[in-house]
Amino acid sequence: MENEITNQDKRKYDLLQHNVIASFFKNRKTQFLFQLPAVLLLVIVVFAGFFGIQNSNKSLATISIWVIWWSLLIISLALVGRIWCLMCPFGAIGDWLQRRTFYKRVNDTFSLNRKWPTKFRNHSLAAVFFLVITWADFQFNLVNSPLNTAYFIVALLGLIVIISIIFERRSFCRYVCPITGLIGMYSMFAPFELRAKEKETCKTCKEKYCISGNEKGYPCPVFEYPGTMEKNTHCVLCTECVKTCHRNNISFNIHSFAGDFLTMTKTRTDEALFILLLLGITIFQTLIMIRPWAGFTQDLMVYTGASYDSVRFILFITAAVSPVLIYSIAIGISKLLNLKIMLKDLFIGYAYSIIPLGLMMHLSHNLRHLLEEGMGIIPVLSDPFGFGWNLFGTSGYMPAPLLNSNNILLIQWLLMLVGLGFSISACKNISRRMFHGIESTYVPILVFAFIFFVFNLWILGQPIMHKH
Repeated sequence: MENEITNQDKRKYDLLQHNVIASFFKNRKTQFLFQLPAVLLLVIVVFAGFFGIQNSNKSLATISIWVIWWSLLIISLALVGRIWCLMCPFGAIGDWLQRRTFYKRVNDTFSLNRKWPTKFRNHSLAAVFFLVITWADFQFNLVNSPLNTAYFIVALLGLIVIISIIFERRSFCRYVCPITGLIGMYSMFAPFELRAKEKETCKTCKEKYCISGNEKGYPCPVFEYPGTMEKNTHCVLCTECVKTCHRNNISFNIHSFAGDFLTMTKTRTDEALFILLLLGITIFQTLIMIRPWAGFTQDLMVYTGASYDSVRFILFITAAVSPVLIYSIAIGISKLLNLKIMLKDLFIGYAYSIIPLGLMMHLSHNLRHLLEEGMGIIPVLSDPFGFGWNLFGTSGYMPAPLLNSNNILLIQWLLMLVGLGFSISACKNISRRMFHGIESTYVPILVFAFIFFVFNLWILGQPIMHKH
């Protein structure tokens, strides 16, 4: 396995070896220059939600957040990783509040600096938060309400302020943020990574400023240690470790897509469960938009006599947990074929191989929204609040989809094939590194992936009902 990791390291290219890029990373103003526009845009979005037009097709709040931002976020995770975290306005406000400065290095923080509870140092709260928001969107049609979108943003900001005042660093971003698990898992596919150049240098370093901070920068806000970091899961690309490392031992590498799956050795139960939960939620979000869904829901109400809300909730929970149940069956078969390998090890290890397929499913879903509904931002930019303005002369523009449905479907199917291919490759690599390459351990997992691949091809081919 050491030879495999060494070969993978040789295929990486460190962008920080260029002085211009290194200077950009080390400049204390860099992150602020990304954060400030994002914060200003968020303020405008909230204003539009509270005081602007309440038609979701014409509101900056709904179009910019649920169509443009959400779609571009998924795309960015596949291409760049957690670049959003670098500029996230929510994280920025938490930082500015604690540090009482925009970018300067200060010693005192405006926080009680309590340690986050040990039993919640996992994805459990983030998973529950993610489920609640998904259900709230489904139940109360959050994405079609500019006012509710604004309330949601303000409530989230309030939660960040409270947690930032009580707990140390970016505890919210690491353990509570409803999309931190999604961002972390999907970013493992991206071809960029921030890592230690030489782990031995980290071992011999006594100061370890990357985790304690110094006059040039803060300690890692999400409690990561570059010396042992091997996945993109938690790194928020704040570049503080680049600033603080006095041994110049931090690299920002570009490598092949899905490179994390070739070298990772550390797995976690909470991450494995979140991966499967995310798969189920993605399927559910796509299912509720196809036209057969409404008829299926009505039929269940007739046959069961249950209320509309009850049926919807049951279907939501069923969709969320079904990947866990089906995957457990696949793992059970793997265990029967290889009694010497622990069931828990199989369950956790192989779950990571599902990430590429899940990412491409999510990307396919949101790409249709972006290509068919994204052009709606053009007239909205001319009249962002519905006050009758025409700032850019496009308020009367009638947007048309960028591509027709057949071309979009072709792109979606190609993305799904890419996801399946990378999942198969990741599955085999995990088998070779963790389970001695025994074929019978990963064949049931490949069958599991193929079942969801085919099911999603069918879903994507159904006529859909647009959110906006």
